[in-house]
Amino acid sequence: MNAYWSFLLLCALALLQSTLLPQVQVLGVQPDLVLLAVVAWSLLRGSEEGMMWALIGGLALDMLSSARLGVNTLPLLLIGFLAGLWQRGLVRLEVLVPLAIIPVATLAYQAAMVTLLKLLGWPGTWQAAFRHAILPTTLVNTLLMPLVYVLIRWIHLRTRDENIEL
Repeated sequence: MNAYWSFLLLCALALLQSTLLPQVQVLGVQPDLVLLAVVAWSLLRGSEEGMMWALIGGLALDMLSSARLGVNTLPLLLIGFLAGLWQRGLVRLEVLVPLAIIPVATLAYQAAMVTLLKLLGWPGTWQAAFRHAILPTTLVNTLLMPLVYVLIRWIHLRTRDENIEL
């Protein structure tokens, strides 16, 4: 998948996540579509392409949010790198692998975001963030991961001979 289509897909996911999904919350939270796509792509294509998706998707989310630049991008880059490390040793087409990885990735992503927000002066507490945002988001992301993974795997299978190049 070339950089142009990756850019469009990730911008569309970020736009959807930032505009429509806040209106259609599940368990009081919205799914992290960009995180789900980054983890799926990283598992299928490795850290390098996963981090490229994380950079594009994270910057798109940062531009659409009121948080400071990097609050979404930095955690996504970390997750894209770490999820991509699993790519070499796993059966990449197995849906159970991403289902096992996404709860850990969501916890790490959300914890990194809360840490950055706390460093930037966010007044919330860790307990409230964990109970009202991190845990429900982890559950919602885990439930949605099989669907997202199947869609991203479909893209991967049709573009597997291509690499993202900027």
